[in-house]
Amino acid sequence: MIVDTSEVKAFAAKLQDAPERKRRRVSMIVKKAAQNVKTTTRADLTSSGNAAFRHIPISYEMQDRGSVVEADVAPDDGGAGNLANLAFFGTAKGGGTHDFYKHARAEFPNLVRELRRAAMGL
Repeated sequence: MIVDTSEVKAFAAKLQDAPERKRRRVSMIVKKAAQNVKTTTRADLTSSGNAAFRHIPISYEMQDRGSVVEADVAPDDGGAGNLANLAFFGTAKGGGTHDFYKHARAEFPNLVRELRRAAMGL
């Protein structure tokens, strides 16, 4: 998947000079997007025909370093989380019936829209 991040990079440059309140708002927007991706991914897994896949835990970690705000949404390591590769990517014999990236792609336009709103007035 190729995504043009030039607008996001330009926004990050503006954000570096933004007031603290705007930075906190951006952090909340990214956190909400991460939560939405986590929720839709979990809903997808919960509907799986494979009982083991229904228990794969998904979580996100926020990184907030000044003008850089990131969220890493991923299956947890260990336990049922070890089955994530099978659920999302399958094996040589098949599988991979759940599209992990689909949920992030669906949320991306919402994230961009909200970031644009936050950038107003910078």
